Amino acid sequence: MNKYEAMIIFQESLKDTDCDEAVEAVRAEIEKLGGKMTSATRLGKREFAREMKKQQGGHYVLLAFQLDGAQVAPLHARLKLNPQVFRIQVVHAPAAAPAKEPADGVAQ
Repeated sequence: MNKYEAMIIFQESLKDTDCDEAVEAVRAEIEKLGGKMTSATRLGKREFAREMKKQQGGHYVLLAFQLDGAQVAPLHARLKLNPQVFRIQVVHAPAAAPAKEPADGVAQ
């Protein structure tokens, strides 16, 4: 399974409790496809730089999950059908940077 991150923008009309339920619905979709959500970070409600589809802003959530690469497109298609999801972008999670060693080779 590959590691991915998804930035999801939920509809601005959602309340905080509805946003939690929307995140749980996304978790359920990931699990239906055989994946596992490892973390969800709510970034809060933010305004857009310009109006999009009569929306002024949305609730931003960053999700980290593991999923088979062949299941990413079906996940994206399922989430586009969810009326609470305004936008979604899925990318490979960045690899953790290895710890740098000092130039002299001696750990401090």
